[in-house]
Amino acid sequence: MQQRLETTTLWALLLLPLTILPVLGLLTPYAALLVIIPLFFVTLFRRQFFSAYLSYTARAFLFVFVVQAVLFTITADSVSDALKSFNFTMILAYGAIAWFLERHTAPDAIRRVTWLAGIGVLLGLLAVAVSAFIDHSARPRAFNVGPIVLSNGLLALGFLSLGGALVRRSRWDWLYLLPPLLAVVTTLLTQSRGPLIGLPFAALAAAIFFWRYRFAGSLRAALIGLGGLIVLGGAGAYFVLHGRGKSLPATIDSIMAGGAVADESTRQRLVLYRAGWHAFEQSPWIGHGWGNIMSSALPYLPWQDRWLIHLPQLHNDVLNFAVAGGVIGIVLYFVILTAPLIGALLSPRDALRPFRLYATTVITIVYAGGGLTDLMFGFEFHTFLFVMLAAIILGYCRETPAAA
Repeated sequence: MQQRLETTTLWALLLLPLTILPVLGLLTPYAALLVIIPLFFVTLFRRQFFSAYLSYTARAFLFVFVVQAVLFTITADSVSDALKSFNFTMILAYGAIAWFLERHTAPDAIRRVTWLAGIGVLLGLLAVAVSAFIDHSARPRAFNVGPIVLSNGLLALGFLSLGGALVRRSRWDWLYLLPPLLAVVTTLLTQSRGPLIGLPFAALAAAIFFWRYRFAGSLRAALIGLGGLIVLGGAGAYFVLHGRGKSLPATIDSIMAGGAVADESTRQRLVLYRAGWHAFEQSPWIGHGWGNIMSSALPYLPWQDRWLIHLPQLHNDVLNFAVAGGVIGIVLYFVILTAPLIGALLSPRDALRPFRLYATTVITIVYAGGGLTDLMFGFEFHTFLFVMLAAIILGYCRETPAAA
């Protein structure tokens, strides 16, 4: 009975973030909590808490959760404001999740993870294709998840799946190229620009890892890879600049000249950024609390843009954390963002370490890029995905399981 329950828990922790995410959409984190909350308390009751939270990543996430809970309580105007710290429940639960996955790793862990992530990307593309070509939606999206949110998630899954070719050797390795390409196609179909910011950096990081670990630093491979990046970059720039991104050059010129920005979406973000900066200046050390992000920015919004107060956040991760937690909040943001990568650097030097370094690098880049124009951390969907990917990469993708 116990073994069956643990097997069910394992597959739930793998399938929900890697494959089912585009199908359930925003419901996915809540479905996962039905498994994760009992797992967290089982870890406590079995007196495994200290073992589960020995790693750097687990302790870093636990530190962030505790400090944020204190900050949000200090700055709270009501009980509900203090409870906003539970938007980061996944960060608290990371240690228990990674500990469980570490004890249930398998010899084919990399293949299993990368293929499940690839299937997830394919399902996301199919959902968007139905929305675009059958429902004829003006802004294609998947079920119960917006276009930008979905695009950021699929890019993370796509580049994670690509990592399968880094450590495996077979004639089917070329299939691992498809998930990141399909994720980019999906992003273009959804007409999302923000998620593409981190794309060239993630592609460059992937190319460097493959050049070093797969092709042993070959000059020929470097030249071929550079040519491929130039071709793909040019094709991507063409599609972006002939879609919603065609206003990008004019927008940059307007910003540099200090003139009015014609693109409405960009203009609204700049208005929010300006108001958020002024709100940060009013409480630069501990911020205003997560529940007061928008209300603290309201006095600095132009009258005609006051309706933006109904948005849930300022569309920039650093600014959200700055207004919510001041300088301390900014530090906590970078602790969250870099915790998986540092965890990979400190991980065992086994044969799968290059994969862990690669995978944590690309998801860090995707989340950093997405956070420049949207909320990634503190939003249940992306917080869940980031923590689960980190736990799967660092806990499950290793050669030997941890002692029970």
